[in-house]
Amino acid sequence: MSNANNMTTADVTHGERRGAGQPPVVVYDNVRKLYGDFVAIDGVSVQVNKGEVMCLIGPSGSGKSTLLRCTNALETVDGGRVLFDGIPLPSAEVEARKVRRRMGMVFQNFELFPHKNALDNVAIGPLTVLGMREDKARERAMSLLEKVGLADKAYSFPSGLSGGQQQRVAIARALAMEPEVMLFDEPTSALDPETIGEVLNVMKRLAEEGMTMVVVTHEMAFARRVANWVVVFDHGKVVEQGPPAHIFETPTCERTREFLGHLGWNG
Repeated sequence: MSNANNMTTADVTHGERRGAGQPPVVVYDNVRKLYGDFVAIDGVSVQVNKGEVMCLIGPSGSGKSTLLRCTNALETVDGGRVLFDGIPLPSAEVEARKVRRRMGMVFQNFELFPHKNALDNVAIGPLTVLGMREDKARERAMSLLEKVGLADKAYSFPSGLSGGQQQRVAIARALAMEPEVMLFDEPTSALDPETIGEVLNVMKRLAEEGMTMVVVTHEMAFARRVANWVVVFDHGKVVEQGPPAHIFETPTCERTREFLGHLGWNG
């Protein structure tokens, strides 16, 4: 396991589901996704409540990242539907882009502009998409770099940053658009073990602030300590879901027990 095991327990409720009784922010309603004859997602129905952290776990290739990409219409669904704030995702690309502005997405491989420094990487979205004045966009960018602990790296280029620092810049860039939901696709998978913790701690602080988050992760300690709800995938299906205490301590599905056992998870 990574040094995520050394994180302190987050002050995040994980015994009861956040936002229960309120309209969910994201709803996956019997979602199916096909690639030719291959069924990547097979009838997934899950909801994400406001202010909660949902972690998607399971073997590689089980459909987690595909579902995440369906959340903001980077992938179209072949059956069922995805609703955001009660409205089905639009099929037209122009309308889909408007939805994406309201969801921040952090990928595995940073995807920073190599020719721009950290400050400009964070400011570019508010400048070009939101039409913000340059001074205001840069002010917001500097504030967010401070938030992720990188104010001293504002004028550094990606090539001069560690992987963990680049990923924190990517998080700040996503936050610059003031999203309603943050989507994380295995944000630590490309990092060296010594830099994983710094990224997870930034995500932990976002969770404590009440950011709605959907996180695809193989960091079981993070899922156990920070998530409010955990969804276990296998072969494109949800095999089990529930609060972390249930999933990690008393799972009812044999496939969940096998998966966690394979990772050496001992609770």
